[in-house]
Amino acid sequence: MAIADNACRSPRLALLLCLVLAPGGAHAKVSPEEAARLGKDLTPIGAVQAGNEDGSIPAWEGGLKTPPANYEKDGLLVNPYADDKPLFTITAENYQQYQDNLTAGQIALLQTYPDSFKIPVYPTRRSAALPEFIYEETRKNAQRAELANEGNGIAGTVHGFPFPIPGSGREVMWNHVLRYNTTGYRGFSNNAVVTPDGDYVVERSYFEFAMRYNDPDTTLENFDNKNQFAFLKVVAPATKTGDAYLVHVPLDRKASDTGVWVYNAGQRKTRRIGEVGYDNPLFDGLMTHDQVDMFNGPLDRYSFKLVGKKEIFVPYNNYEFYSQQHSYDDLIGKGHLNNNLARYELHRVWVVEAEVIPGQTHIYPKRVFYIDEDSWQILLEDMYDTREEFWRTSESYAVVFYQVPVLINLMQVHYDLQSRQYVVLNMSNEEKKLIEWDVDLKTSYFNPQNLIKFATRMHR
Repeated sequence: MAIADNACRSPRLALLLCLVLAPGGAHAKVSPEEAARLGKDLTPIGAVQAGNEDGSIPAWEGGLKTPPANYEKDGLLVNPYADDKPLFTITAENYQQYQDNLTAGQIALLQTYPDSFKIPVYPTRRSAALPEFIYEETRKNAQRAELANEGNGIAGTVHGFPFPIPGSGREVMWNHVLRYNTTGYRGFSNNAVVTPDGDYVVERSYFEFAMRYNDPDTTLENFDNKNQFAFLKVVAPATKTGDAYLVHVPLDRKASDTGVWVYNAGQRKTRRIGEVGYDNPLFDGLMTHDQVDMFNGPLDRYSFKLVGKKEIFVPYNNYEFYSQQHSYDDLIGKGHLNNNLARYELHRVWVVEAEVIPGQTHIYPKRVFYIDEDSWQILLEDMYDTREEFWRTSESYAVVFYQVPVLINLMQVHYDLQSRQYVVLNMSNEEKKLIEWDVDLKTSYFNPQNLIKFATRMHR
């Protein structure tokens, strides 16, 4: 499918900015005839309902909405596809026969680690599922949502994916940024920088988020450009604990500033600081702030070309990466994650190529994003350096939290193939309880006074 292109300081703080919103370009609402396809030959959020020609991608039939019989009510995930076996495994020796369905980053990993990196391919399970009200609002958005303020904001909606039938790369990126993550969530996440020898130290953080876009109680009248609110602090190891952060993220970042406050434990003071983003270095310079969540914007330094759709072997339904039967030592290996636990499936993805606009700068002059058609989440990303040579690649590991339901790519890995180091974000294997979703956290709770209480309260 060919689509016309669109012309056009602290690691823990960056985790709070993982869902910041981004500017875009002009958008024309689709016709009533096109909008009527949603829920028919297109799924309610715009994916192709049918499978592919040879059946290796099945039809979408509503996704995974019912928890398995052995699902535990304390929030632990059970792998609903535990009985599936790999169809085949892609290695450095045979990847040429599959390269039409691989990304540059995947091929680079196979070539860099020929003796250990592999891609086990499983049957495709189109498990992505969302609440019915997101489907209904997304159907309406096809004829009511549009970009505003030179593409820096969204007009006409505060619910659902704004552009289920996109006409530009920027609209696809907006769908990723505004995807459903429930109304709020809280819990612990664990990150690690892995050296070339496979050594690492886990940094454990506690966070609380409130999301106003996609909150059923949010209306166009009360939204007021106030979108996301968050607290975050590191709780281990002791050498990294102390500071805590508060962030207020507007939807339209051109119309309003992002509010960032830090509580310094040593001084026992709270102060507001400037926003951190773009290509500011993160995790020993192995990634940038705008790589968190695969890409969090802003988009104003790039033009985005919507190449079209492609069938790619992508990480999907990686429940073993979330299983508490495996420790962090089981997940983390030398050079890359333990792909004996990985699961890849053939899915249709939107391909978006981003290039830096003349007059702007970024350490990644070119980036290529691969966005899942069933969830609008970026599953893979390739990054190029100033010499236009391949440099880094990222993968995100989406699973359906079927008790909600919502498909979310919490765990991510960001590879620097030049230094042979990588960063793992949002591990949860050794937590006694997974993240709590649909938490009702009032936006009034997220204020500088409560930041002090949040920072000094015990979270274990």
